[in-house]
Amino acid sequence: MDMDKLKQWMDIAKNMQGGDFWNNIFDQDFTKQFMNEQQMKQAADDKNESINRKENTPRPFPPYELLEGEKEVVIIIELPGVMRENLELGLNRNVLTIKGKVLPIHPQLKNAYSERYYGDFQREIPIPDIVNPSQLTAKFWNGVLLVSYPRNVEKGEQIPID
Repeated sequence: MDMDKLKQWMDIAKNMQGGDFWNNIFDQDFTKQFMNEQQMKQAADDKNESINRKENTPRPFPPYELLEGEKEVVIIIELPGVMRENLELGLNRNVLTIKGKVLPIHPQLKNAYSERYYGDFQREIPIPDIVNPSQLTAKFWNGVLLVSYPRNVEKGEQIPID
């Protein structure tokens, strides 16, 4: 018998305060009910552990959103606390690369708690089309970088079918 099953049986014994312990052990309905409760409890514990694990996983910086239209693609990149002078933007085929540095706003103060990102960063963002850098426009405003380009949707000639 493995340790988990032994713990379950010990929980059954602990929950049974009266003299009906052995009668209930062999009662199929009681055992099924108890096992279902234990499985539901384990599933809830697993879910909570999964949520905690996700919360502790650092998110990539900077976060971005890619919006596609028929005539235009827009990438919105959130860069709170970053100054324009500390940013570099590059393009290689269909990969947009953003590099930069986030400096602390109050470097003289001790950081007691933070959910913000500080330091150097680099993020590669795949874009849906291969474009030339000259087709990109980039605007930086209030900590948000907007990068966009027009889509060249080429419609080939229609070939008649006989």
